[in-house]
Amino acid sequence: MTPRIRARLLDALWLLVLAVYVFAGMPLASFHGDEAMQIYMSHDYATAFIRRAPEQLKVQPPYYIDEDNWLRILNGSVNRYAIGLSWHLAGFTTGDLPPRPGWDWGLSVERNVETGHRPPPALLNASRFSSTLFLALSAGLMFAIGWQFGGRLPAYFMSALYTLNPVILLNGRRAMMEGSLLFFGLLTIFAAILISKMMMQNRGEFETRPYSRSREILLWALLALAGGLTLTSKHSGVVFIAGAWGWILTAVVVKNLSLREKGGGEGSITSLPVTVLKLAAAGVLAVTLFVALSPALWNDVPSRLRDLVEQREGLLQIQVEADPRAPTTLGQRFEGLLVQPFMTPAMHYESLVWDGSPAAAAEIADYMASPLSGLQFGLLLGLPLTLLAGFGLAALVLPRLRPAGGWILGLPAWMLVTAASLLVNPLPWQRYYLPWLPVITVLAGFGLLAAWRGLSTLVRSRRVGET
Repeated sequence: MTPRIRARLLDALWLLVLAVYVFAGMPLASFHGDEAMQIYMSHDYATAFIRRAPEQLKVQPPYYIDEDNWLRILNGSVNRYAIGLSWHLAGFTTGDLPPRPGWDWGLSVERNVETGHRPPPALLNASRFSSTLFLALSAGLMFAIGWQFGGRLPAYFMSALYTLNPVILLNGRRAMMEGSLLFFGLLTIFAAILISKMMMQNRGEFETRPYSRSREILLWALLALAGGLTLTSKHSGVVFIAGAWGWILTAVVVKNLSLREKGGGEGSITSLPVTVLKLAAAGVLAVTLFVALSPALWNDVPSRLRDLVEQREGLLQIQVEADPRAPTTLGQRFEGLLVQPFMTPAMHYESLVWDGSPAAAAEIADYMASPLSGLQFGLLLGLPLTLLAGFGLAALVLPRLRPAGGWILGLPAWMLVTAASLLVNPLPWQRYYLPWLPVITVLAGFGLLAAWRGLSTLVRSRRVGET
């Protein structure tokens, strides 16, 4: 067996270990009321794929809170279909699902249990399987993203830091939209990275493989497919799409500026106008896929999209009015960007009603006491990791510490787009910071790589001086 094959087997074993860890903690994860809602709404899977009547899932006004029309227009469909497939394969039927609307937020936790709104453990775990699978696969994507930055060191570090993050683990293991959001969102970012590197390669900075038109088409198709599935997973996934678009645009601008400095530019395969047109085409394809997989939008698409925005705005207003901690100040939002990735414990629920439930408190305590709940960073680990991410951001301007090529300068674009989305969010809910965590994880991994390169350069220079 060659060293290369052994190394690849070790990589595969590492990813398998991460996946086993993700799945091992799934049954222990504390329950969230939105899980019951998602499981209840998974009856749409039966309508679309068992009875083969997706046209019955179309909606139109008026929309009433907690009724099916309202829930369909507000939520992505990937998770509903995935949950439905999971319980279908496990032998459950629609008769086993909780009553409408899945979880009654007007009742106490205990009363919801008494009325059958909390799914039994077997159904809950079956329904969590798909989201947990998406989460495990997203760890593989984080490994692949890390690899693009410099091989195994950032790949192993980023994938470990991502997988062991308690916030990512808790939200991804639940029967909610976050698992598919993270997977398809990171797939969109990964496609953007590969496209950006390809554009730099066209300029001659990367000679590892010759330019291929078919490869370029496949990468742009992947970008469109991943973007459409991200949006279909959860509407807020648009932030991943915008980050990916920003990454590619930044790369092509850097490329053109470099060509201009060198006095070249003629014969460039990818110019800014061409890239914008390609992004527009990918965007159209992504939205088309989103609509195709969202029967709630089929009845007059422009009107339903307007309804989606209006109902989402209305729900946000209700949530802000119901939460005494909201709206947050701009300073609190900046603070959240700093402390949420590594220095804030996992938030198990958003509704303060759960504070009065002894059963919920015990469930949370049991989960957090388990080593399967992730690496509890605290200040001791959280602060150094945050500083490492800051160093990674600073190192982007130092050519000696970053990989060759301007493609990596798209990373700040992803970061800025995600940060901007959170600075306009008035809710102090940790779940909304979930798209921010992969960004900071990548920055921390790049910070480690930059520090290693800087240290290696220093050691080599001292050795040369001594000789």
